[in-house]
Amino acid sequence: MERFRDSMDFKGEYRKLFARAVSGADEQPDEDAAAALGRQLAENDVDADDVARVHAAAVEQCIAAQAADQWALSLLRASRLLAEVMLWRGVAVTLARHKQWAESGLRDLEPATEPASPETQLEEAQPPFRQPLDEARAFLERVAVTDPLTGIYNARHFNVALEAQVKAARESGSPLSLLLMDVDGLNRYNEVHGRRQGDEALAMVARLLMGNTRRSDFVARCGGDEFAIILPNCTTRQALALAERIRRAVDEQGLPDELTASLGIATFPTDAASDRELVNVTQQACYLAQRLGGNTVCTALVAEVESACGPGEP
Repeated sequence: MERFRDSMDFKGEYRKLFARAVSGADEQPDEDAAAALGRQLAENDVDADDVARVHAAAVEQCIAAQAADQWALSLLRASRLLAEVMLWRGVAVTLARHKQWAESGLRDLEPATEPASPETQLEEAQPPFRQPLDEARAFLERVAVTDPLTGIYNARHFNVALEAQVKAARESGSPLSLLLMDVDGLNRYNEVHGRRQGDEALAMVARLLMGNTRRSDFVARCGGDEFAIILPNCTTRQALALAERIRRAVDEQGLPDELTASLGIATFPTDAASDRELVNVTQQACYLAQRLGGNTVCTALVAEVESACGPGEP
């Protein structure tokens, strides 16, 4: 039998539910339809990642088609639909595995030749109920922290991670740098080429950032054309070298000519004493880079000197 996920039925059904969810008068999705689709996903062995890809594509189309002031409610409705479908998928998978476990238990009622230890009895008595529910929970947790357009972390998770990383840096006495980047010229690019082309450019920027950072670094999209990178155990000098490498990569490696990058960097505890202050001083450095014409890297120290001296003064 052809797998459900190999046909267009799953994508089509999910997109129908998605369209009804984001445009409906009720904030709750059609629970009966979501439950039916969730059970179909389980019966046809559709992976959670397949659902994620279809959902992300639908979200991108929704964002491209709606005004900015409509996004929040639409994406909330879409998230509720996804949660509902994945919940019922997990329930159906759990019930199927429960049935298999119970049937296998009926075949294994013959007494053991030796009594099993209490630890073994406890381990064998645990049915495989939790695995699909844990998979669904992990999937929803991953969706909650991921930017749907670029696949990197979102602004909400960035704030949580930065607070934790600053705390860790304070306890260890190691430096922590923050890099903020704005894509220069994106608004004009969207006006000329359309938002979809602009979204593709943002996705390219995200891939470029991931390709130029360490595995220990934390890359996020903070909204619009703004990206952030948390750099644990990284000095200002090291962060400056990374920022310059990223600036050159954006300018030279495959992005449209109209787009460049303005980057600001700051380091804890040299430039700031808390996570909020670190964000503020890094933003000031990024703003200065933009005021200087873009395609520039500025440090918090340069921004502080510029602020103290005033524009046009040495």
